[in-house]
Amino acid sequence: MPVEKHILETRITRLIHAPKWRVIRLVTKVWDFPSFVPTVKEATVIHKAHNHVRTKWHIQVDSVPIKWVEEDTLELENGCIRFKAIEGDLETFEGEWFFRDHPEGTHVEIVVRLAVGIPAIQEFADAYIQKMVRRNFEAILESADTHLISMRYQGFKQGDLDKVAGFGVIGHFYNFNHLVKCFRMLSPEIKLPSREFLGQLFSITPSFKLYDVEDFRSKAGAVTRGCFIVATFIPDMIEKDMWAIFSKVVRACKIAEKHGVGVVTLGGFTSIVAERIGHEIANEVDVAVTTGNTYASIMAIDGILEAARRVGLDLRRSKAAIIGGTGDIGSACARSLTECMQQVTITGRNKGGLRTLHAELSKRRKARIVATTDNRRAVRDADMVITAASSTQSILEISWFKPGAVICDVGFPKNIPYVAQSRGDIFIFSGGLAKSPTPISFPVDTGLPAKDALYGCFAEAIILALDKRYESFSYGRGNITLAKMEELRAIGAKHGFGVSDLYWGDMPVSPELIENVKDRVH
Repeated sequence: MPVEKHILETRITRLIHAPKWRVIRLVTKVWDFPSFVPTVKEATVIHKAHNHVRTKWHIQVDSVPIKWVEEDTLELENGCIRFKAIEGDLETFEGEWFFRDHPEGTHVEIVVRLAVGIPAIQEFADAYIQKMVRRNFEAILESADTHLISMRYQGFKQGDLDKVAGFGVIGHFYNFNHLVKCFRMLSPEIKLPSREFLGQLFSITPSFKLYDVEDFRSKAGAVTRGCFIVATFIPDMIEKDMWAIFSKVVRACKIAEKHGVGVVTLGGFTSIVAERIGHEIANEVDVAVTTGNTYASIMAIDGILEAARRVGLDLRRSKAAIIGGTGDIGSACARSLTECMQQVTITGRNKGGLRTLHAELSKRRKARIVATTDNRRAVRDADMVITAASSTQSILEISWFKPGAVICDVGFPKNIPYVAQSRGDIFIFSGGLAKSPTPISFPVDTGLPAKDALYGCFAEAIILALDKRYESFSYGRGNITLAKMEELRAIGAKHGFGVSDLYWGDMPVSPELIENVKDRVH
């Protein structure tokens, strides 16, 4: 008795981030597939006449090979390619590719109809091969998207400057409560599940784009665009699986690439992940990657110098302490303050790093340099303090600071807990913030106190994009020089960026507090 033919149909869709003509050109050059699609072992053109093409294929998913010869009909005016196997391993294998314009590129849909036609094992074989063929087409579309994106950035690097534009900002939630708060902002009526369920689900959620900035304008008249991307982790997850978090950050950068941005900045702990495992994110992506630490350092310095000016602090007769001084931002701040302070104390967890930085700063022969691993000792007699340690929780107590001290907390999360200001004799503010020429209304809580305030690391990518400087301006650790700080400060000022108004949490520092601290400055 003949086996009843049972045709299975499957549909695969994907947004490819390239113009329709470019996508069609890529998928019709089938002979290139084996070079960038892992599942395709052979794809050759046997015969071509007008809009009819005969091709030979060999694919392998898992350990199962499939070979066939198909005839393709190109109906490109309708955005369609029809294919049908005329010989090969499958009894039926046919379908269509459809290409449609999309605001972000090209929407591709593939419809496949197939049957294996083997008796006795037909039910299993048809379902298994259907899944296998689906995975093959998904691999083709994924590889095509990646290949076209890489070609775009290669074109830019070879001098086609119109290939990329704009900026990407990579951020993350800073603890579980912040995550929940942001979900409620996106959906006030949400009924949240248990912490265990939500936490585990979030840990396996891929990074995603949250927000587009369509029209960012500078004081100089330059215009750029950008996107805000969430790397789906909170700092507490880092120690559990560093490589998994690294992969999330890389994926976030690749999302930015899909939008053709020129430079991405790594906010918060996203830059620290790569540093801790000793593997550069820039090696994994085509887009230029900056940590944003140069401009964050500039804003920390400009902010604390402004605070010192307001309370009348004489820098040449004053002592500064930098908590987390061996980090990228901390060491940059140390280099800057060494030029104008009587004494600079740096702290860090690694004694070797402290010795190295102490030796570097001491060569400047300006401020006296002290190095210690004791944070409390470092701040107890400091007139100015910059806290820039990478910590998942607060590490300093507000009671440790001397009356009249000026304190700039650059940490994210904060190195000093956000508590009600219980002391009226110290000037404490959230540092590293820039004042933006174009306000941005983020859809979730970013920890920023005002719409015209930006983290310095965010601002760095925007400034570079406005100036069409698509480069890894800040990278690695310890590479921020005073010359680079001056260069970026000038570029930022040209576009209307400068130090933010001074806030502690979401509250401006009051004139009354400043006057009170001023009375205690020696």
